[in-house]
Amino acid sequence: MEEFSSEERTYFEWFADKYKVIARAGEGTFSTVYKAVDLNHTESDNSYSNAAIKNITMTSAPARVAEELRFLKKLNGENGVIPLLNVLRFEDQVVAVFPYFECSDFREFLEFCTIGDIKVYLRQLIIALKHTHDNHIIHRDIKPSNFLYNSEQQRGFLIDFGLAQEEKSVQAPDTTPARNAKTKPSVMFFNSVVSRSTQPPGYYQTDTRPVMKAQRAGTRGFRAPEVLFRNQNQTISIDIWSVGVIFLILLTKQYPFFNSLDDLDALVEIACIFGNNEMRKLAKYHGRVWKTNLSSIPNERIPFERIVRELNPSCCLDKHGYDLLYRMLELYPEKRITAEEALAHPFLQNSQ
Repeated sequence: MEEFSSEERTYFEWFADKYKVIARAGEGTFSTVYKAVDLNHTESDNSYSNAAIKNITMTSAPARVAEELRFLKKLNGENGVIPLLNVLRFEDQVVAVFPYFECSDFREFLEFCTIGDIKVYLRQLIIALKHTHDNHIIHRDIKPSNFLYNSEQQRGFLIDFGLAQEEKSVQAPDTTPARNAKTKPSVMFFNSVVSRSTQPPGYYQTDTRPVMKAQRAGTRGFRAPEVLFRNQNQTISIDIWSVGVIFLILLTKQYPFFNSLDDLDALVEIACIFGNNEMRKLAKYHGRVWKTNLSSIPNERIPFERIVRELNPSCCLDKHGYDLLYRMLELYPEKRITAEEALAHPFLQNSQ
């Protein structure tokens, strides 16, 4: 059994009659996850002998914790969303109990996955996402570590609804003026590896209209353009963009694919693919202005076929696969494919 601190052992005592903790499974900013044996699982209505104990500190964000638990109860552990088995409360601590699921290491899966493996992975993820979206919930943090996937069983669970929100109205803008922001050297998607540009730092110029105050939650590298532009009208389509990024990672075997440190750099990375001309139109769509002197950004977009071919020459993706990739990584959210449409797409047929 893993060694635990005296503080941890004391903490385990208050639910020792229900769960026997045997290992530390993961740790985040506001929570720690432990692997435990469910001592009463034969008496309950679940079939999971091992449990994942998520210890959440309520003082971090009590409203968000309550919202996460509410969403999980609403989704009811169906269609690939992780089941919530139990919730316990002790002083300022909340314990959420989930089934313990042995999942594959994403980097190992990435190294050896075939196109067939990618189809199954995407289908399982999108099934869970469709269920989430059908309940008008935006996950807001779709990324490989939030989809526990077992490649041998060919099944997975969508987890961590800590940043999730209902698809509804957003906040009003504040009055902070925008400023010119200096960018770091941009990422170029050429050659057989992703390399840093040798161009000197340049400027991404914004306008002086009020900055839009909007939700920016999510993990860097997976945020949709409308999140980066701080558009107030963010919808479930931001999750589809994130799935598209995962798809691109699986095809190119480059993880992470986008690796910016902030939102401005992230927009520059996207511009390196879609080009200045598209970015100017997109910025106007979001009520912003796109202007940059970075010579490393092309005027026209670079086709995904070229990006995949140059980063992973052995990849043999058919026209249906590229069509799905283009429709997921669509700059305009209302044109982006939905989870329901993606499941009916030819590329994901016969991938059960």
